[in-house]
Amino acid sequence: MSALNAPRSLFPVLLALAMVGVIVWSADYAAEARALPVLVAWTTIVLLALEALVQTGTRAGRFIERMFSGEAKPETGSRAAPRVTSPGVLRELRGIAWPAALVAAIVIFGILPAVPAYVFLSLKIAGGKSSARAALTAIGVTVFVWALFEWGMSYQLFRGALFGDFQGF
Repeated sequence: MSALNAPRSLFPVLLALAMVGVIVWSADYAAEARALPVLVAWTTIVLLALEALVQTGTRAGRFIERMFSGEAKPETGSRAAPRVTSPGVLRELRGIAWPAALVAAIVIFGILPAVPAYVFLSLKIAGGKSSARAALTAIGVTVFVWALFEWGMSYQLFRGALFGDFQGF
C-alpha cells in the first residue's frame, strides 16, 4: 500500500468502526428508537464488506461487482455505436435531475409509488439494464422498503399529496 492509497484504504475501516460504535451506542436506546440506527449501521457494514470483496479482485469480487454494477453489458452481435460522454454541464444537470425527480415524485405520489418508478427508470435509462431486470429490481426494492418500514417497524410511509392526508400545503 502506497502512501497515497493509505487514507483511501483507511476510510472504509474507520467507517466500519464508526458503525460498530453506532450499534454499541444505541444499545441503551429503547427497542423502537434503536431499530433504524442499528439497521443503517449493519447495512453499512455489509456494504463495506461487499466493497472489500470487490476490491480483492477475486472471482467472487468480480461476480459481486458485475451484479451491482451500474454499467450496461453490451449486447452480443450488436454493432451499436459507443456512447459519447456528455459535456460536464449536462452530466451535472442529469445528476441533479434524478434525485430531484425522486423527491418530486415522493411529495406528489408518496414513497411506495415513487420508489419502483424511480428504480425502474434509473436502471433502464441511466443503467442500461433490460426491462425485465429493471422491473424485478424495482419490485424487490419496493417490497423490501414496505416490509421493513410498514410491516417490520410499523412505520407508515409518506403517502404523498395526491394519495395521502398531506397537511404540508
